Amino acid sequence: MKTYKTTNLRKSIALLFFIVCQISLVAQTVNYTESTNIIANPERGLQKYSITSSDYAITSGANNLPVSTLNSWKSSSDKVTVVYRYFLLDAFLNSDINTTFLNNIQNDFDNVREAGFKIIVRFSYSNAQGTDAQQPIKSQILTHISQLSPILNANKDVIFSHQAGFIGTWGEWYYTNSTEFGTDGNISTAQWANRKEIIDAMLTATPIEVPIQVRYAGIKTNMYGVSQLTEQTAYKNTANARIGFFNDAFLNDWGDQGTYSISSQCENPIGTTDYNYISNETKYLPMTGETNGLSPCDNGFRTTGENAINELDLTNWTTINRDYYTPFWDQVISSNHYNDILKNVGYRFVLNSSTVTLDDTGFDLTLSISNTGFARPFKQRNVYLVIKNTATNAITKELINTDIRTWETTVSITQNFDFQLSGTFQLYLWMPDNETLLETNPDYSIQFANSGTWDSVTGYNDLLQTINLTTLSIADFSLNEYLFMYPNPASDFITIQLKNSDKEKVKIYNTVGKVVKEVLISNNHKLDISKLPNGVYFICLDNNKLSTYKFVKQ
Repeated sequence: MKTYKTTNLRKSIALLFFIVCQISLVAQTVNYTESTNIIANPERGLQKYSITSSDYAITSGANNLPVSTLNSWKSSSDKVTVVYRYFLLDAFLNSDINTTFLNNIQNDFDNVREAGFKIIVRFSYSNAQGTDAQQPIKSQILTHISQLSPILNANKDVIFSHQAGFIGTWGEWYYTNSTEFGTDGNISTAQWANRKEIIDAMLTATPIEVPIQVRYAGIKTNMYGVSQLTEQTAYKNTANARIGFFNDAFLNDWGDQGTYSISSQCENPIGTTDYNYISNETKYLPMTGETNGLSPCDNGFRTTGENAINELDLTNWTTINRDYYTPFWDQVISSNHYNDILKNVGYRFVLNSSTVTLDDTGFDLTLSISNTGFARPFKQRNVYLVIKNTATNAITKELINTDIRTWETTVSITQNFDFQLSGTFQLYLWMPDNETLLETNPDYSIQFANSGTWDSVTGYNDLLQTINLTTLSIADFSLNEYLFMYPNPASDFITIQLKNSDKEKVKIYNTVGKVVKEVLISNNHKLDISKLPNGVYFICLDNNKLSTYKFVKQ
């Protein structure tokens, strides 16, 4: 009697799964509403300007970035999360950096972390042109970089980028008054070699997670060649893959005042070799900076809000300085382009839809996501599916196989999940900072630009999907009673052994119930699945209405 009941139970369950296989698997889709809000997301948007004062080198705690000020920038309508910090080393032209200055740098990093910010750092020795040396001799600069290395490595979690200052007025590598480094665009081969020593030292002293930025295209091409980054060569521990750009004369004349090599004051740099080069490199690396005047060319068209949006997009801007140049920002506001810049500088991710398709042991999740921003993220960041038990609030997470640094325009992601859990669960997406110190801080998690999905307490994005899972698996009985197949998962072929017949017609269904392959097989048949897209599939034996079996193509 016991055996009879068990057999009938198995057949009933098998029949249920067979019916699902024959028509369609249970699927539910949620379409999301895009938000027009300005979002305080990490490592993007407007940046605020700050510079150290003369007492930074002599008084502990002097001129540090106040947490209250940082918080006010974040809570403002601009939703700022990045601060540019200009460390002026003019007190150390002929000496090592003192302990007070180094301690104050650490205080700034501590405050930035407490406020949930990231910081762009630049070290320079001069803040105005003059006839005096604009930097120390090369050996002293190299000593300073070595001194800064421990503090940069200890605070890599909050450092957005390390800009190549150290040489020239404002650290922009132009006006130097130096025979070691050359000046005003007149640089010999030996002087380029001296400059390269500085960048090489920066690359060694700076954590590999933190990109270096240089002021103009020629700095990188003269030192490291003109080969452009590709998806295959980006994100490596090489100089080319680590050096991005900052443009502190955005949209001005003379090719943004040296950012791009051009032949006349008002030549439009768009389409030039340097412009195309920077446009490519900043797909993978940060582009930041500021405007510094209203362009006198083309009746000022380059510095209009309309053209600013066009070129911010063309050169993949991640952040831009809000504090300079004021007439530019006044013009952008008056032309009603300000909010578009705030929303789209850097990345801006929008959830379009999600579809959950239940199968015998778990589910497939399909996501449609758009990046409407000017840039892709330049730092690696994990993406997790988080499921929360609605009865116990227990959290389980699993890594999604994707790289947000490649999210451009619209991406589609499909992945199968088998948590081996029973119950009712709510689904979330979580994109925390990869650094351990910041992972659980929601200020450093990415928020989708959607209405009604953000949980500010956890940093999760609610997919508005609730599912019921069971650990019961059809493979337990269909495998034993009707067929055996291996390997599973498989890439090119699966071998099927029939238990109750010599020949069977086999149908393969995808997760939405569509027949993708139909074939007559014999026992020990080697079935070619190489042309099937990767994913989850179900085999049904056409002459045995009680058999379905799941396999994974990878």
